[in-house]
Amino acid sequence: MNWKSIFGNKKKSFLDLKSEKFNDEYHDKRVDFYYTNLINSLILFTLTTNELEKLASPVFEPISELASEIDYAYTPVCFETIFRNGIIHDSFRNELISFKKKTDDIPAEIWDWDFIDNNENWIEIRKEANELLDKLGVSSREYNDNYTTVYDMEGNIIKKGKNCS
Repeated sequence: MNWKSIFGNKKKSFLDLKSEKFNDEYHDKRVDFYYTNLINSLILFTLTTNELEKLASPVFEPISELASEIDYAYTPVCFETIFRNGIIHDSFRNELISFKKKTDDIPAEIWDWDFIDNNENWIEIRKEANELLDKLGVSSREYNDNYTTVYDMEGNIIKKGKNCS
């Protein structure tokens, strides 16, 4: 058996293959969450400052969420699980990766409320996010909080998303 032709230069043992299968199964069960996170990250980039401000709460700071939500959505295992399960067709992979690169390239000095509505970079990102969502067949621009649980200062649940266990 030619291991290089099957696995490239790295040999994989039976335990490695079994572990990958377990990990795939684990992540496959969470694919709806990963997909929701990816779509939410795009939706956040379509919003104006007024729309983002409406989402603000003691535990949801929109500017921070813009950065953190997209970073989590593009975590390789989350991102790849969406494609492996056919939730998003593979033909959109490069466009989504290109979009992520553009958000990564937003200069730090314009990650601020004062720039979101009128800076060329932000306007172009907003336009592209809308186009991507349209191509993906997503018509709503409402943030999906089905996986969001909000706690008060004492740790009591104030609001629990319908898909939270």
